[in-house]
Amino acid sequence: MTQCPEDLRRLYREGRVIPFVGAGASMAVTWEVAGEQRRGPSWAQLVDQAAMQVGAQEPALLRMRGSDLQILEYVKAKKDGMQPLINWLHKSMDPPESALTSSQIHQALSKLEHCNLFYTTNYDDFLERSLRAFGNDVVTVSSEHELSQSLHEKTQVVKFHGDFNRPDAMVLTESDYGRRMRFEDALDYKLRSDVLGKVLLFIGYSFNDANVAYLFRRLNDVFGKLPQSFVGKRAYIAYANPSDFERRLFHARNIEVISIDGTARETDIANLLREMTG
Repeated sequence: MTQCPEDLRRLYREGRVIPFVGAGASMAVTWEVAGEQRRGPSWAQLVDQAAMQVGAQEPALLRMRGSDLQILEYVKAKKDGMQPLINWLHKSMDPPESALTSSQIHQALSKLEHCNLFYTTNYDDFLERSLRAFGNDVVTVSSEHELSQSLHEKTQVVKFHGDFNRPDAMVLTESDYGRRMRFEDALDYKLRSDVLGKVLLFIGYSFNDANVAYLFRRLNDVFGKLPQSFVGKRAYIAYANPSDFERRLFHARNIEVISIDGTARETDIANLLREMTG
């Protein structure tokens, strides 16, 4: 069973943990449509769909030519925008509320009483819908305009890469990532402020996820070790069956690895979140 580090438990009790939720959490949500079992699409499925929208029947062949982000940049140029892909994503991510409340991960996230701030790079609304379903008063933040709302006594869900309500702000392509990596957007300044004295807990991310890489390259440039922490780490990541290779490179980014079972990811992540509250 996954063991929650004592330092993380203590930081949670002090209200100093910010969950940072990735695509793996959405993929854990399953529902049925016309007898077909569905789940939130993976990043690879998104890129495959984008490639097929420009006539590439074998997306693997495009991957021999460039990275996923470059493929999406190509699709954007060919289609004069990303609206067809965004429309597909939106249709693919419409589970009933019962599917969200049945998700072990979303159940556990919704019961984090000492967390009133969540970040996510997901475009879907699974996180905020599940938080509301379990009785949380939620406000979604994806722009500077929404930052100006009254946020007192609410749970904030910061959509760090935009969402379907603001498709122009969605971070999908290589140029979009380049823009975010400059850390000059209103949400970037908010993140830098929010992480002061706090720790991020990444769930639903893979080792080669560009989100984790660029976030901590920039944040480590600005901050040193976390004050009043036994290990000094500014982030933890729940990661399936990490090798020494992955552990060492995560540690180099000042991220502490929490090993989970790759055959029971959803259960192990949910247990980690529950153990953190204990």
